[in-house]
Amino acid sequence: HCSTSAILPPGLELITYTLVFAPGKPVKKTVNLTVCSSEGGKWVFPFTIHSLPADPDDTIVIRASGLHKDSVVGMRLNSLTNAGVPYEAFLEKGSDPDFRVYPATGQLLPLGTEGTLICVAYKPTLYGKIHNAKLVIQTPDNQWTYVVQGQSPAFSVPVGVTTTPQKVPQTSPGVKKNFIRQNMRVLAAQKTP
Repeated sequence: HCSTSAILPPGLELITYTLVFAPGKPVKKTVNLTVCSSEGGKWVFPFTIHSLPADPDDTIVIRASGLHKDSVVGMRLNSLTNAGVPYEAFLEKGSDPDFRVYPATGQLLPLGTEGTLICVAYKPTLYGKIHNAKLVIQTPDNQWTYVVQGQSPAFSVPVGVTTTPQKVPQTSPGVKKNFIRQNMRVLAAQKTP
């Protein structure tokens, strides 16, 4: 969008441009805005456009099925156009090594189709902490990011069966045994021939 207005000194005009910058993935580029007048004048204004990575699109939680066992979550993604587009899927540097993504490359199916299946596998080697990763799926023009959390299996209290002894010695209430006297009798019986 462009608009003009007169400014001081007389004969000069202020040109105002409204630029819409909505990239599908992070970018940093230097571009030139060139303004040409009807009298043959030409002005070049270089400027840098810079977009930072967007917030993650979603969080994927994968609950482990056991140590050294794969637990897999799949999702379907489409191209944002009516044509297929190549993609690359990877885990960002610093992601926990217990995760992997596959297929790492391929073709996103066109908009309106069932989409391309992309899977994230979690194979924990230890319990006791939440494992984290950041999944990035990018095409030449767009990028999706996901926070991935790997969790230990749900804990359930073991259920066991307790047993009681079949014969429980019973004592009479109020009657106390004198173990010293009983032991003396046993000793005395061993000494008599």
